[in-house]
Amino acid sequence: MIDKDFTPEERKATLGLAGIFSLRMLGLFLVLPVLSIYASEFPGATSFLVGLAIGAYGLTQAFFQIPYGLWSDKYGRIPILVLSTIIFFSGSGLAAYASYNQDIYLLIIGRFLQGMGAVSSVVIALIADLTREEVRTRAMATIGASIGMAFAFGMVLGPWIAAHFGLGGVFTFTAILALISLPYIIWGIPRPKIIVHHDDAEFTASYLGTVLRDKNLLKMDFGMFTLHMGLTAVFTVAPLILKNFMSPKDLWKVYLVMFLVGLTIMVPSTIIAEKKGLIKQVKIAAIIVLIISFTMFMFLTDRFLFAIISIIVYFTGFMMLEPIMPSLMSRYAKPQVKGTASGVFNTAQFLGAFVGGVSAGYLLKFGFMTVFIFLSVITLLWLVVVLSMEMPQKKA
Repeated sequence: MIDKDFTPEERKATLGLAGIFSLRMLGLFLVLPVLSIYASEFPGATSFLVGLAIGAYGLTQAFFQIPYGLWSDKYGRIPILVLSTIIFFSGSGLAAYASYNQDIYLLIIGRFLQGMGAVSSVVIALIADLTREEVRTRAMATIGASIGMAFAFGMVLGPWIAAHFGLGGVFTFTAILALISLPYIIWGIPRPKIIVHHDDAEFTASYLGTVLRDKNLLKMDFGMFTLHMGLTAVFTVAPLILKNFMSPKDLWKVYLVMFLVGLTIMVPSTIIAEKKGLIKQVKIAAIIVLIISFTMFMFLTDRFLFAIISIIVYFTGFMMLEPIMPSLMSRYAKPQVKGTASGVFNTAQFLGAFVGGVSAGYLLKFGFMTVFIFLSVITLLWLVVVLSMEMPQKKA
């Protein structure tokens, strides 16, 4: 009988790489709830430039994540991981300098550099090198859980740091996180005995055509694009709405309640989706929750309590969807193309983050309502797409 428990080496590699990945994502999530408030006060900053600064990392992360994985096959995992960390550190440092000097253009460049420090594909490839196939799914789930924790801490910690040290302090802390991870990357991560390309975990160019011709996978890609477009768009606009009622230093309290409510709903909804076989129903319900939140943002955010309720409702819908989307995508993908499907799926996510920031920044000049009308229309289109999809059977 095959032992399905982690070996000590697999446990060390999984927890170490999850830590590295979560620190990187924490650095990105820290600025999400506060950047629009502070950057909008920079001289010469327009709503479009602020939105570009928020979404910029998504464009370069989408562009570089697949090449990094392929380069790591050729040049080694650790060298590419070190390179990407140095780039991320440089981008964070530049963004900090730009924030202290209130230079919106340098801030945008720094954010593009942060995105160039993408590590997801390299971390996944390294996890595949260092774990057996029978425990690999659990290792990937550990990575996913670490991202969720990073998101939670980022939502609460970012506003607190910004209130005490300014936006520059947030990016400085982000740079420190990258610097902390560097020694462990160089000396602490176990080296794989041999680097092998894993079709089930990595992007394979020869399978790209197969993935792009799969209608269900394309619909999943559109859904992930829409979900993360909404995330950056909402956090481009919502902090500006909340600023009308409260000091930015108190925003962490709203985000803490938002996360706790979202987590409370996410756990049972995920269990219902996965264990009860109701993943389509949960997905539809969550998308409807998103649309309801956008409607509330349109008409009710002139009152403090309703503004808070609107963002809590939005985040509840987001948290219901975030864990089931990758799971559902993996069910549609055949085993040999799963790595490629995941690469395209993640690229769609990062592109969505970029488009969300840029589109919200542009539409803000027409008023808050215009942003949420736009999000409502795109999300309603996503709902129609989901209603037309036949859910796959859960794989044993």
